[in-house]
Amino acid sequence: MTATVTSAAGRTVAEFVRTRAADLDTGHTDTRTDIAEIGGRGLLDAGLGGSDIREIAGVIEEVAAESLAAAFSLWAQRMALEYVRRATGSVRERYLDELASGRQIGVTAMAAALKHLAGLGELPLRADDVNGDRVSGPIAWASNVFPDSLIVFPFRGSDGSGRVGVVRADADGVGIRSAPELLALGATASTALAFDRVEVREDQLVTTDLPAFCATIRPVFLLLQTAFCAGAAGTAVRAAGDRLDGLGAQFRGEHRALAGRYSAVRRRLREYTADAHATPPAELIRLRLDAACTAVDASRLESTLRGGAGYALHCDTNRRFREAAFLPVQSPSEGQLRWELSQYD
Repeated sequence: MTATVTSAAGRTVAEFVRTRAADLDTGHTDTRTDIAEIGGRGLLDAGLGGSDIREIAGVIEEVAAESLAAAFSLWAQRMALEYVRRATGSVRERYLDELASGRQIGVTAMAAALKHLAGLGELPLRADDVNGDRVSGPIAWASNVFPDSLIVFPFRGSDGSGRVGVVRADADGVGIRSAPELLALGATASTALAFDRVEVREDQLVTTDLPAFCATIRPVFLLLQTAFCAGAAGTAVRAAGDRLDGLGAQFRGEHRALAGRYSAVRRRLREYTADAHATPPAELIRLRLDAACTAVDASRLESTLRGGAGYALHCDTNRRFREAAFLPVQSPSEGQLRWELSQYD
């Protein structure tokens, strides 16, 4: 095992996910079962509301070591929990326990808000200027979008302020696009949505202060993404390390460098998750970027060393290679992370 989780529950969850990884990859099941299992073991809300997120980061890393699809959906679920935990009383009372148990699936559609606050675009969802409780516009990408999921989303209020609201996916006016066929992540129910005058009442508001809200959730957002990158990277590094004999000996130097990068990512991840809100923003961005790049490079090396056998569609090496291909485009994308880091130079 690669993560910091030492509880029997954490280990058992990883074993549970391992038995389902192939079926998740082929679309014979989806990630709702994994989320419910993790929630049923009381792990979804570990450390919720605090700055020490080592336990949930460890769970996500453990899960990602077996299936990035399951870990990605787990990350989305935990982020929905993070948002609702910070919401007004009515939203928190209505949804927090159901999300924490895994009985209610959560959708995080906050990428547009983080991009907007970085100065890279406007909020695409907007309240009607006349009837301010009706919201319209697109959500370009979201995951865990099942018919009865709870969507947490940013929008511009009729007064121009940034807000965050919640609505069920089956609410009037919520349109769910047909899910595209994806490399390795089909089980995550990832797709686009369109809102057409969706009602967002006062008791559906998480916050009316988007900048302050995002400042509190962004460290957790990035660090838990780093955790699933680290989990994927670790499995690929170890698998590659088993094939360094014969012709594989030509790659020992490359593997040694990758193993060092992976160890550095994990060391910083352990340090930063002990107090998520104390970490400087540039260091959070740099770590997230390093973790994703390490996972991509490690999966490529594993594939190279596995040879033709790793090219078979249902091989674990092939699956990890396809899973890692998502990381450079997952929001915040590699391009956005590099641009944000450049602002600190």
